[in-house]
Parts: sequence; C-alpha cells; structure tokens
Amino acid sequence: MISERLAGAWAEFQVDSGGVRRPATDSDYEVLIALLNDLTDNFDCTQEPYASLYDLLAGYAHAWELDHEPLKVPEVSGNEMLVYLMEDRGLTQYQLAQKGLVDQGNLSRILSGKRNISKDLAKRFAAYFGVDAELFI
Repeated sequence: MISERLAGAWAEFQVDSGGVRRPATDSDYEVLIALLNDLTDNFDCTQEPYASLYDLLAGYAHAWELDHEPLKVPEVSGNEMLVYLMEDRGLTQYQLAQKGLVDQGNLSRILSGKRNISKDLAKRFAAYFGVDAELFI
C-alpha cells in the first residue's frame, strides 16, 4: 500500500533530517532553518518534489517567526523587499534575471514598481532568497 511506503519514507526522512516538526524551542527553529538552507542550497525548490517540502518547512518557520520574532518594520511592498534582498546580496538586475526566475524585462518593471509580483513568482523569489513568499505579496 502507498500509505505504508509513505510512512516508511517519512520515518527514514525524520531520522536523516534530525526530525521535522513544528519548532517548540529556539533550538528546534534553528535546526529547521538549517534544513531549509540546506534544501535551497542543494535543490531546486521551485520544482516538485522539493517545492512541497520547502512549503511545509517554510510554513513551520513562518509560524514560529510570527509568534516569536514579530517584524518591527513598517509595511514594505513586495517590490521594495525584492530591491532590499538584491542589494543585501549584491545582486544586479542582470544577475537575478540570469538565475531563470524571471526575465529581465519583467524584473525591470517589478523593480520600478510598474508591475506587482505574482504569487507564483513570489514563491520562486522566496525559494531563491530563503524567505517567506508573503514578503513579496
């Protein structure tokens, strides 16, 4: 049965990953973030099967952050967040476009505020930058 295979695969993954669960402590949260970073550094989290796993883990991390690390910054648009993340990582518009997330023309319109970021593109940016997709929406 598929449920038995799934349960076995999940148990094996839990052992290999150190246990994936909703964080209950700062240490649990740090383990979760390390797993997310490893996942995004080594796999394309915009494609299945990694996208679903990334969404699950990012959801756990986001819930922890909302409860334990509330944002203390004013409302920022998704476009402004993208500009900030690019500057923070020293990325040019050309370099980000070369990553294949969005073509340079659309990226230019997004950065200039002439175009909003779609939910699909927000997920791709989130996977690339290792942040929650809601920051871009």
